[in-house]
Amino acid sequence: MSQRHTDIRGRNTLQRCWRRVDFKVGIAILASLALIAILGPRVVPYPEEGEGIVTDAARLRGPQPPSMKYLFGTDVVGRDMLSRVFIGSRYSLLQTTIVVFGSLLLGIVLGVLAGYLRGIYEAAINYAIELFILLPPVMIAAALSVVIGPSIYTVVASLIMTWWAWYARIAYIMSRQIREFDFVKVSEALGSRRIYVAFRHILPNVAPTVIMQSIVDSSSILLEVAAINFLIGSVSTSLDAPEWGMMIGYGFRYVTTYWWMSLFPGFFLVIAALGFILIGDSVSEESSPNLRKRWTRWF
Repeated sequence: MSQRHTDIRGRNTLQRCWRRVDFKVGIAILASLALIAILGPRVVPYPEEGEGIVTDAARLRGPQPPSMKYLFGTDVVGRDMLSRVFIGSRYSLLQTTIVVFGSLLLGIVLGVLAGYLRGIYEAAINYAIELFILLPPVMIAAALSVVIGPSIYTVVASLIMTWWAWYARIAYIMSRQIREFDFVKVSEALGSRRIYVAFRHILPNVAPTVIMQSIVDSSSILLEVAAINFLIGSVSTSLDAPEWGMMIGYGFRYVTTYWWMSLFPGFFLVIAALGFILIGDSVSEESSPNLRKRWTRWF
């Protein structure tokens, strides 16, 4: 296996994905939500209320059901829900993106070091992997909330601390196999430093597989982000951050009276999860010959 072979395999997988309708639909969904996240503060009718500020106008109007004037209604303190849902898209998507990239980077680097350097590095990192795989994100989020307080940063940190271990496990297993290949042995025989070999020869051959797995996991990470934020929102006495999970949790206590407070952020969360699922399933099936053969046999 070489770097050139890995690059060609990755390009072929992406080319096959682009031919799939479900992949294109997933890209269109996420691109639309990303556009809403970027342009949200400029296109929503009440950007201050969208950011969580309770204005005098909001206090006067109070909770309003969906109407032509307030398409998504207003929350219990009168803030426009359309503005909050649109601006909240940047919080939800940004948290998911940070968790994916943060855990991916940490997992690949530590997994490669454990698989190639061996010795005490391998033992220490493996113990850490086993520990953090067993710890549920909600428990870590609860512990961090006690220490630094509940916030979106708590959610991101707790999920990175658990998800990196899964990617490190994949990188570790692959690194142990690749370190026995001839091109690695030749580089070592030429006197290359071990760190150089790890990041020049091992990591490029491990990264594509782990990256594809992170794409498949994106929908699960989005839902875990929303689930932890839901718990924070459900016990919060004040809600300022317009994050979908927090809005659903905060509105859940008023579900029998102000049902729209949870309905609309929940709808956007489902649409975002669908986009990630469509992309993840496409990548998973096109990168696995067995899955492609299975679907060919069935359909």
